[in-house]
Amino acid sequence: MSRIGLTFLLFFSEIGLAAQPAPLQRLQAKVPVESVTVSQLAGKYSDPTKEFSPGLFGNDLYLFPDGTYVYDEWADIQPLTIYDRERWQVENGTIVLTSDNDITWYPGVGRRYIAFSRRGHPGEALLIGTTDALNRFEEIAADNPELQLMIFAKARTMTIKGLRSASRIQSKLMHTA
Repeated sequence: MSRIGLTFLLFFSEIGLAAQPAPLQRLQAKVPVESVTVSQLAGKYSDPTKEFSPGLFGNDLYLFPDGTYVYDEWADIQPLTIYDRERWQVENGTIVLTSDNDITWYPGVGRRYIAFSRRGHPGEALLIGTTDALNRFEEIAADNPELQLMIFAKARTMTIKGLRSASRIQSKLMHTA
């Protein structure tokens, strides 16, 4: 590489204009994963995943087929509590959550996720936040990346099909939490 080319590369990387790998590519560098199509996203995503359940605390992210979502948390000493809700959409392969205007606190949920599945796990859908969770995963993934991935991911524990089913689930959540 020429001296001028190297200078431009260093300059642009310093100011953040160098191409960053996409979140899915960052995961694929550590673990064999594949993207999940948008039509497969509606469902309940839980943390901890079934590999680490039952736990004493956790959270669920419901992505409903009408583009709404609900985020809740629960614990052995805390009832099921809704912390966030409103709309989700997919932008450039990333799931983006937008809170209701009534949410004036930090709800504790990430705002951007990618959906994927591990190779050899047909029908699986996992989510990982593209900021904190993905960064922490990359930091500790060296020893056992697939296990570490399941620590930071939310796994789909229920598929939500149809608006009638979604409406029943939303009503039950609002009544219970």
